Amino acid sequence: MTTDIDLLARTAYETGIDPIDYATAHVIEAHIVAHLGARGVLAGDSTEAIKALSRRILGDLMGAGWKAPEVDR
Repeated sequence: MTTDIDLLARTAYETGIDPIDYATAHVIEAHIVAHLGARGVLAGDSTEAIKALSRRILGDLMGAGWKAPEVDR
């Protein structure tokens, strides 16, 4: 496995979490929620809308050449 990833990601991969799932649920969504903060909650952004935006962002990154790290299981 690549050594240029952080400890949380490495631990997640070693416990069987898929890198794509980790990227969307634990990285991108976390940044969206942190950015929106209370504004997002007050504006009525749903969890499903945030998940959809996260997947679109990841799709754009993959379209630009990003690849998930190779995971040894």
